[in-house]
Amino acid sequence: MLWSFDARTTSHAEQLAGMKSWMTSESAYADWDSVQAQIPDPVLWSRLKDNGQHATAAVSEAHFPSAFKQAIADDPAAITEAYIYAVTVRGKTQLAWTGGGSGAEDRQITLAVQCRPSADCRLVAVAPRVAP
Repeated sequence: MLWSFDARTTSHAEQLAGMKSWMTSESAYADWDSVQAQIPDPVLWSRLKDNGQHATAAVSEAHFPSAFKQAIADDPAAITEAYIYAVTVRGKTQLAWTGGGSGAEDRQITLAVQCRPSADCRLVAVAPRVAP
């Protein structure tokens, strides 16, 4: 969701609304600013649209960062308050644009994801830096 888009058919506002639908509804934990910062601003989005740019993404790996695993090992009960997990994701984005242009970018990001029992997992935030 963070690495895929189609500026040909999706407006900036629609892209944001789609991203927001993945967010946790628990305002005490949600960091919407960190998530929306992942997409271009409206002016750049309009340039992407002008060029017919679109992207698809494939995830190659996802794991708990070592610092998160250590924190849980140190205090296993801490997770049961918010049920928020850190997950580092690696993958590749395939880009294409008008005129047959294309390219690819390797990506890596650490996300905070809330997975409460008996509920779908929801996005909480994008971590400020990638954790190993």
